[in-house]
Amino acid sequence: MASLKAVAAFAAVTLVGRVTATEVFLPPCLDPFQPFVYSGCFSEASGTQILPYRSPATPDDMTIEKCVAECKGNGYRYAGLVYYGVCYCGQTVKGDLTEESECSFPCKGDDTQICGANGKFSIYQDPTFIPVDETTIADYDPLGCWTDNSPQGRALSYRQDSVDGATMTTESCLQACHAGGFPFAGTEYGGECYCGVVIGNDTYSAPASECNMACNGNSDEKCGGPGRLNLYAADELLSLQPCGYEPPVVSSSELPPVSTVTTESSTSTPVVEEPTTTTTVEESTTSTPVVEEPTTTSTPPPTLPPTTSTTAPVSTTSTTSSVCVTTTVIPPKCEYKCGKWCSSPIPDWDNDAKSCKAAWTSCLLQVASCFKGAGFPQSLECFNFGQWCADVDDYCVKTPKGKKHDFFGKKPPKGGNPGTTVTVTTACPTVAPTSTKPATTSTKPATTTICPTPAPTNICKQPTNNHYGYKPGKPVGGIELPVVTCNDLVSDWPSYPFKRYSDPDTRKCKKYSRSTPNTACQDACKEQYEDCLDVYAEGCRNNKFRPRQDSYFGQMEKRTFWGGWTDSFNGAKDKCKAQYNDCLALNRSVDVKGKCGKFCE
Repeated sequence: MASLKAVAAFAAVTLVGRVTATEVFLPPCLDPFQPFVYSGCFSEASGTQILPYRSPATPDDMTIEKCVAECKGNGYRYAGLVYYGVCYCGQTVKGDLTEESECSFPCKGDDTQICGANGKFSIYQDPTFIPVDETTIADYDPLGCWTDNSPQGRALSYRQDSVDGATMTTESCLQACHAGGFPFAGTEYGGECYCGVVIGNDTYSAPASECNMACNGNSDEKCGGPGRLNLYAADELLSLQPCGYEPPVVSSSELPPVSTVTTESSTSTPVVEEPTTTTTVEESTTSTPVVEEPTTTSTPPPTLPPTTSTTAPVSTTSTTSSVCVTTTVIPPKCEYKCGKWCSSPIPDWDNDAKSCKAAWTSCLLQVASCFKGAGFPQSLECFNFGQWCADVDDYCVKTPKGKKHDFFGKKPPKGGNPGTTVTVTTACPTVAPTSTKPATTSTKPATTTICPTPAPTNICKQPTNNHYGYKPGKPVGGIELPVVTCNDLVSDWPSYPFKRYSDPDTRKCKKYSRSTPNTACQDACKEQYEDCLDVYAEGCRNNKFRPRQDSYFGQMEKRTFWGGWTDSFNGAKDKCKAQYNDCLALNRSVDVKGKCGKFCE
């Protein structure tokens, strides 16, 4: 507790001057999250505001839990309750730690809880943030030029009046925002400095030429323009576990080995033994090998197909014991590899056209992440991966009763690893005789936590430009927009029905609320633009990377490159930039009415 109070006390003196706030209200966090930690009773200093954000929620039924959820949902580091339940949030605490007895007013929503007092705040801290003093202004990365002229409000909520506009530089603005613990900073109109914990929904990336005003304190730097921000972001000042955070999968090497024993009876029941590093089989007549549980194979994420197990009991002459062998196939973590990037395994299918199509969809949704993560020039291999996914679709059509195993035999994935087969030999435990009556099968469906095959229809649109020759189905360089479609996680879906599929592990993909589909498409446009520069423009820079009919890519040129890569490096960049601007303009207003209205639609 002392260390947390020290952090809060340090934060109280780091932010000097005043800020003027134009709040952007976001809903409270309804997902489970790491609890806030009580940091103490703080007294509001004269002429200052201890926490800048006041919750719009009524104090009449306020509780600690409700206030904390409000602050978590809005991305703040601290939550504070004052005067029976008025809820505030902020990134730093501008106040002094005082005696605990000074906070004595009960919360109106729960009189067993304390909600500060008159001018006294009960402060709670989100422990998933890095302390501000462990970061510097060097952690802010430039995000380019952005709009700040929406009728809905500011792009960043807090104007830093502590910064002298007449002498403002980029560094002085970043320093003020950093002192306040704000992850976003922006300079505007030569001498205005803004900070925030979120970016306004009606804010868009703009051409760099529109941020053309020199900083008043340094003519060599640009500080936005009229209604335009030079935006900066420091991930280090964001929560490490934001609302909706999914913890990473823990590998089996981090857990105590567990021996799973499968009996040889017709209604086998798994029996979990005490954790042990080896499984020893004692036979009255025969010795069997000692088998260790694998400790190097990571548990597959939920997007992977389920492991398959087969049990083959070994007959013995013993009347007191028998030996059981359990074989488990664990899917690979890397099924198809392109440079630094690995795909998650596509789902299995067997004599089922619908499951085959689901595998194709899973494959298709990973193509964008390949271009993003493979690294040049290996990212050129992502075109092969895209074609391999198309071959899955072709196989589904031509062989509706086919199997994944047969397809892999004809067109195996490249560069990845095969599944791991684990065989465990154990003594079958003694069990009571089982009934020969068929087991009753429940018709109640299992609870679904992940939808493996969201509809691949992109809510974002590919623009058309006759001058540069791109259009739907024919983007620049053959690099499609990342797919933005329905969220595949049921825990996320009610609050965030949309997701941009840009990572093989869909839990890491960015998700969006129903009110922010425009932002999702702007992000998709930006990612396509970056991939266009990193792959297409770089491929055009040097002739050896341009695809030819007789090149490494073979016949794929006809199906993917639509005429080949004949642009110069600068010509390719111009096409990428034009497509990006057209994409932003086309997707400023996205109609999602009726889309993703139910989970797994």
